[in-house]
Amino acid sequence: MKFSVAIGKVIQLRNDSTVRAMSGAFALRVAITVVNLALVTLAARMLSRHDFGTYSMLFSAAGLLSVIATFGQQIFVMRSWSEFGAAGDEGMLKGAMTFSALACFAGVAMIGLPFYFWFAAEHDTTLALSATLYLVSYSLMLTSAHVTRSAVGVGVGDGLTYLLVAACPISYLIGCYLLGAPIEIYRIFLAMAGASAFTVLVQMILLRRRVRTKFPALGRSRASFDLRTWITRSAKLWVSGGLEAANQYADVVIIGYLTTPSIAGAYFVTTRIANAFAMATGAVYIFSTRHIPHLYYNQQHRQLDSLLDSVALVTLTIVVGGLLVVLGGGHWILYAFNPDYVSYYGMLALLTAGTAAVAATGPSGSILMLTGHEGRYLAIIGGTVLMRAVGFFVLIPMFGIPGAVAATTISFVTMAVLLRSSAISTTGIDGSVLRLLTRLRRGPVSLRPE
Repeated sequence: MKFSVAIGKVIQLRNDSTVRAMSGAFALRVAITVVNLALVTLAARMLSRHDFGTYSMLFSAAGLLSVIATFGQQIFVMRSWSEFGAAGDEGMLKGAMTFSALACFAGVAMIGLPFYFWFAAEHDTTLALSATLYLVSYSLMLTSAHVTRSAVGVGVGDGLTYLLVAACPISYLIGCYLLGAPIEIYRIFLAMAGASAFTVLVQMILLRRRVRTKFPALGRSRASFDLRTWITRSAKLWVSGGLEAANQYADVVIIGYLTTPSIAGAYFVTTRIANAFAMATGAVYIFSTRHIPHLYYNQQHRQLDSLLDSVALVTLTIVVGGLLVVLGGGHWILYAFNPDYVSYYGMLALLTAGTAAVAATGPSGSILMLTGHEGRYLAIIGGTVLMRAVGFFVLIPMFGIPGAVAATTISFVTMAVLLRSSAISTTGIDGSVLRLLTRLRRGPVSLRPE
């Protein structure tokens, strides 16, 4: 390729609004990943192995329950904003927003109170209260972040959400180190709870301004409700979201139950490194959930097809680069967390293969949920979570952590295959990196929207 042609390709990429937007989402996800890894690294270095294991298990339990407490409103509110906003149906939009708000408040009350009383019965009351506050505020923030992403933008919806929640406890840990003060786990959760509550407040202020600008008559409109449809849809999204959260959080809790907090902490670190591919998945998720519903419900199929080509190219680049970094530098990465974790390199390599497979599916899961096929998505997530859980209880007593890693990797690969095939069979859309093979048979893949 001539040098001038290469320069022309670079200029084409810079002028492509799709690639610029995707690159912005990726850069944001890189920042979020770095900040969260920094928090885990500081906690692993500054806490004892037992205390870090306790923190990991409590963090995972609160994270899982915070998603369950949303009652499926994360995706529901985004879909409603795009569906009713595109149709100009302000009455239904107002009703859907009201429905989501009530469901969220009911969810945090029904999940938060039992969690507090259960945890306080056997542990310190202060730690139980701080963890519960984090669960409640983070759950509300998850829903506010999703609707803000659609209505206002990715920067406010995701940047403020995840960066601030990690930055506050990091500041606390650094302050303790500089002052030589003892670290209290409950203060870490209080810092995250305060950051989450502040983020919800800011997002609601910005969302209110956006609604007044785009739908000036919304306040005077009479809310319309389709409760039967919305409850059914939310229930499916709630179960699928809970199962998806179980894929992310439940393994640490189960391993802590079957082994010890120290071993759970080591597994927590290993999965966080392997889940660096969530950086790719997260960037795709942030970008796709903002644009796919709008293009799909406005029947802009050619633009959607072009967008997915760009997403697939970016995802493929990230997956290949991530594999090289994690597999090539895994020993040093583990050492940075704790020298005792270097022996887990083999398990890290196996987990990385599984998370890479999931990342390569791109927005296939989002396509199913945002196009009315949440039932299929629910069946896939439920089946793979069950496969993983059974594998844990069978393989961990026999092989220990290697058994848990094997169960996780098998479930991830299975999930990747099923998500891609289901998205194709139900919507005719291939959101994975394999769509590039089809495009290459037809001709060069274009990065410019048609």
